[in-house]
Amino acid sequence: GAKSIVKELLPIAVKAIAGGCLVVAFAILSDALKPKAFAGLFSAAPSVALASLGLSTAMTGSTKASQAALTMVAGALGLIAFCAVAAMLEKRVGAIAGSALAWLSWVAVAGLAFWVLFQ
Repeated sequence: GAKSIVKELLPIAVKAIAGGCLVVAFAILSDALKPKAFAGLFSAAPSVALASLGLSTAMTGSTKASQAALTMVAGALGLIAFCAVAAMLEKRVGAIAGSALAWLSWVAVAGLAFWVLFQ
């Protein structure tokens, strides 16, 4: 019923609010940094990840949070592959084909990392 829906949505709402607060805090920090090139290091994704891991730890324990952190590592490795492949291919094959191939590299690397981390 309605109670179960609220029980399922409450953690999502708390994570969203906590992530938003951290995004604002990191935005303030990045605004204070010189040079501005470092601002991207403190953008939304790390803030939301920190909020999510903190709340996961508090709500489900460190084992589940550890698993969540490992999946974030797998995704980050995939993102590194995506960026490298996109940077190499964009000028050679164009933005659409380069992005598609880069996305495939993300899937392959993140999938492999996930498989290695959870074997």
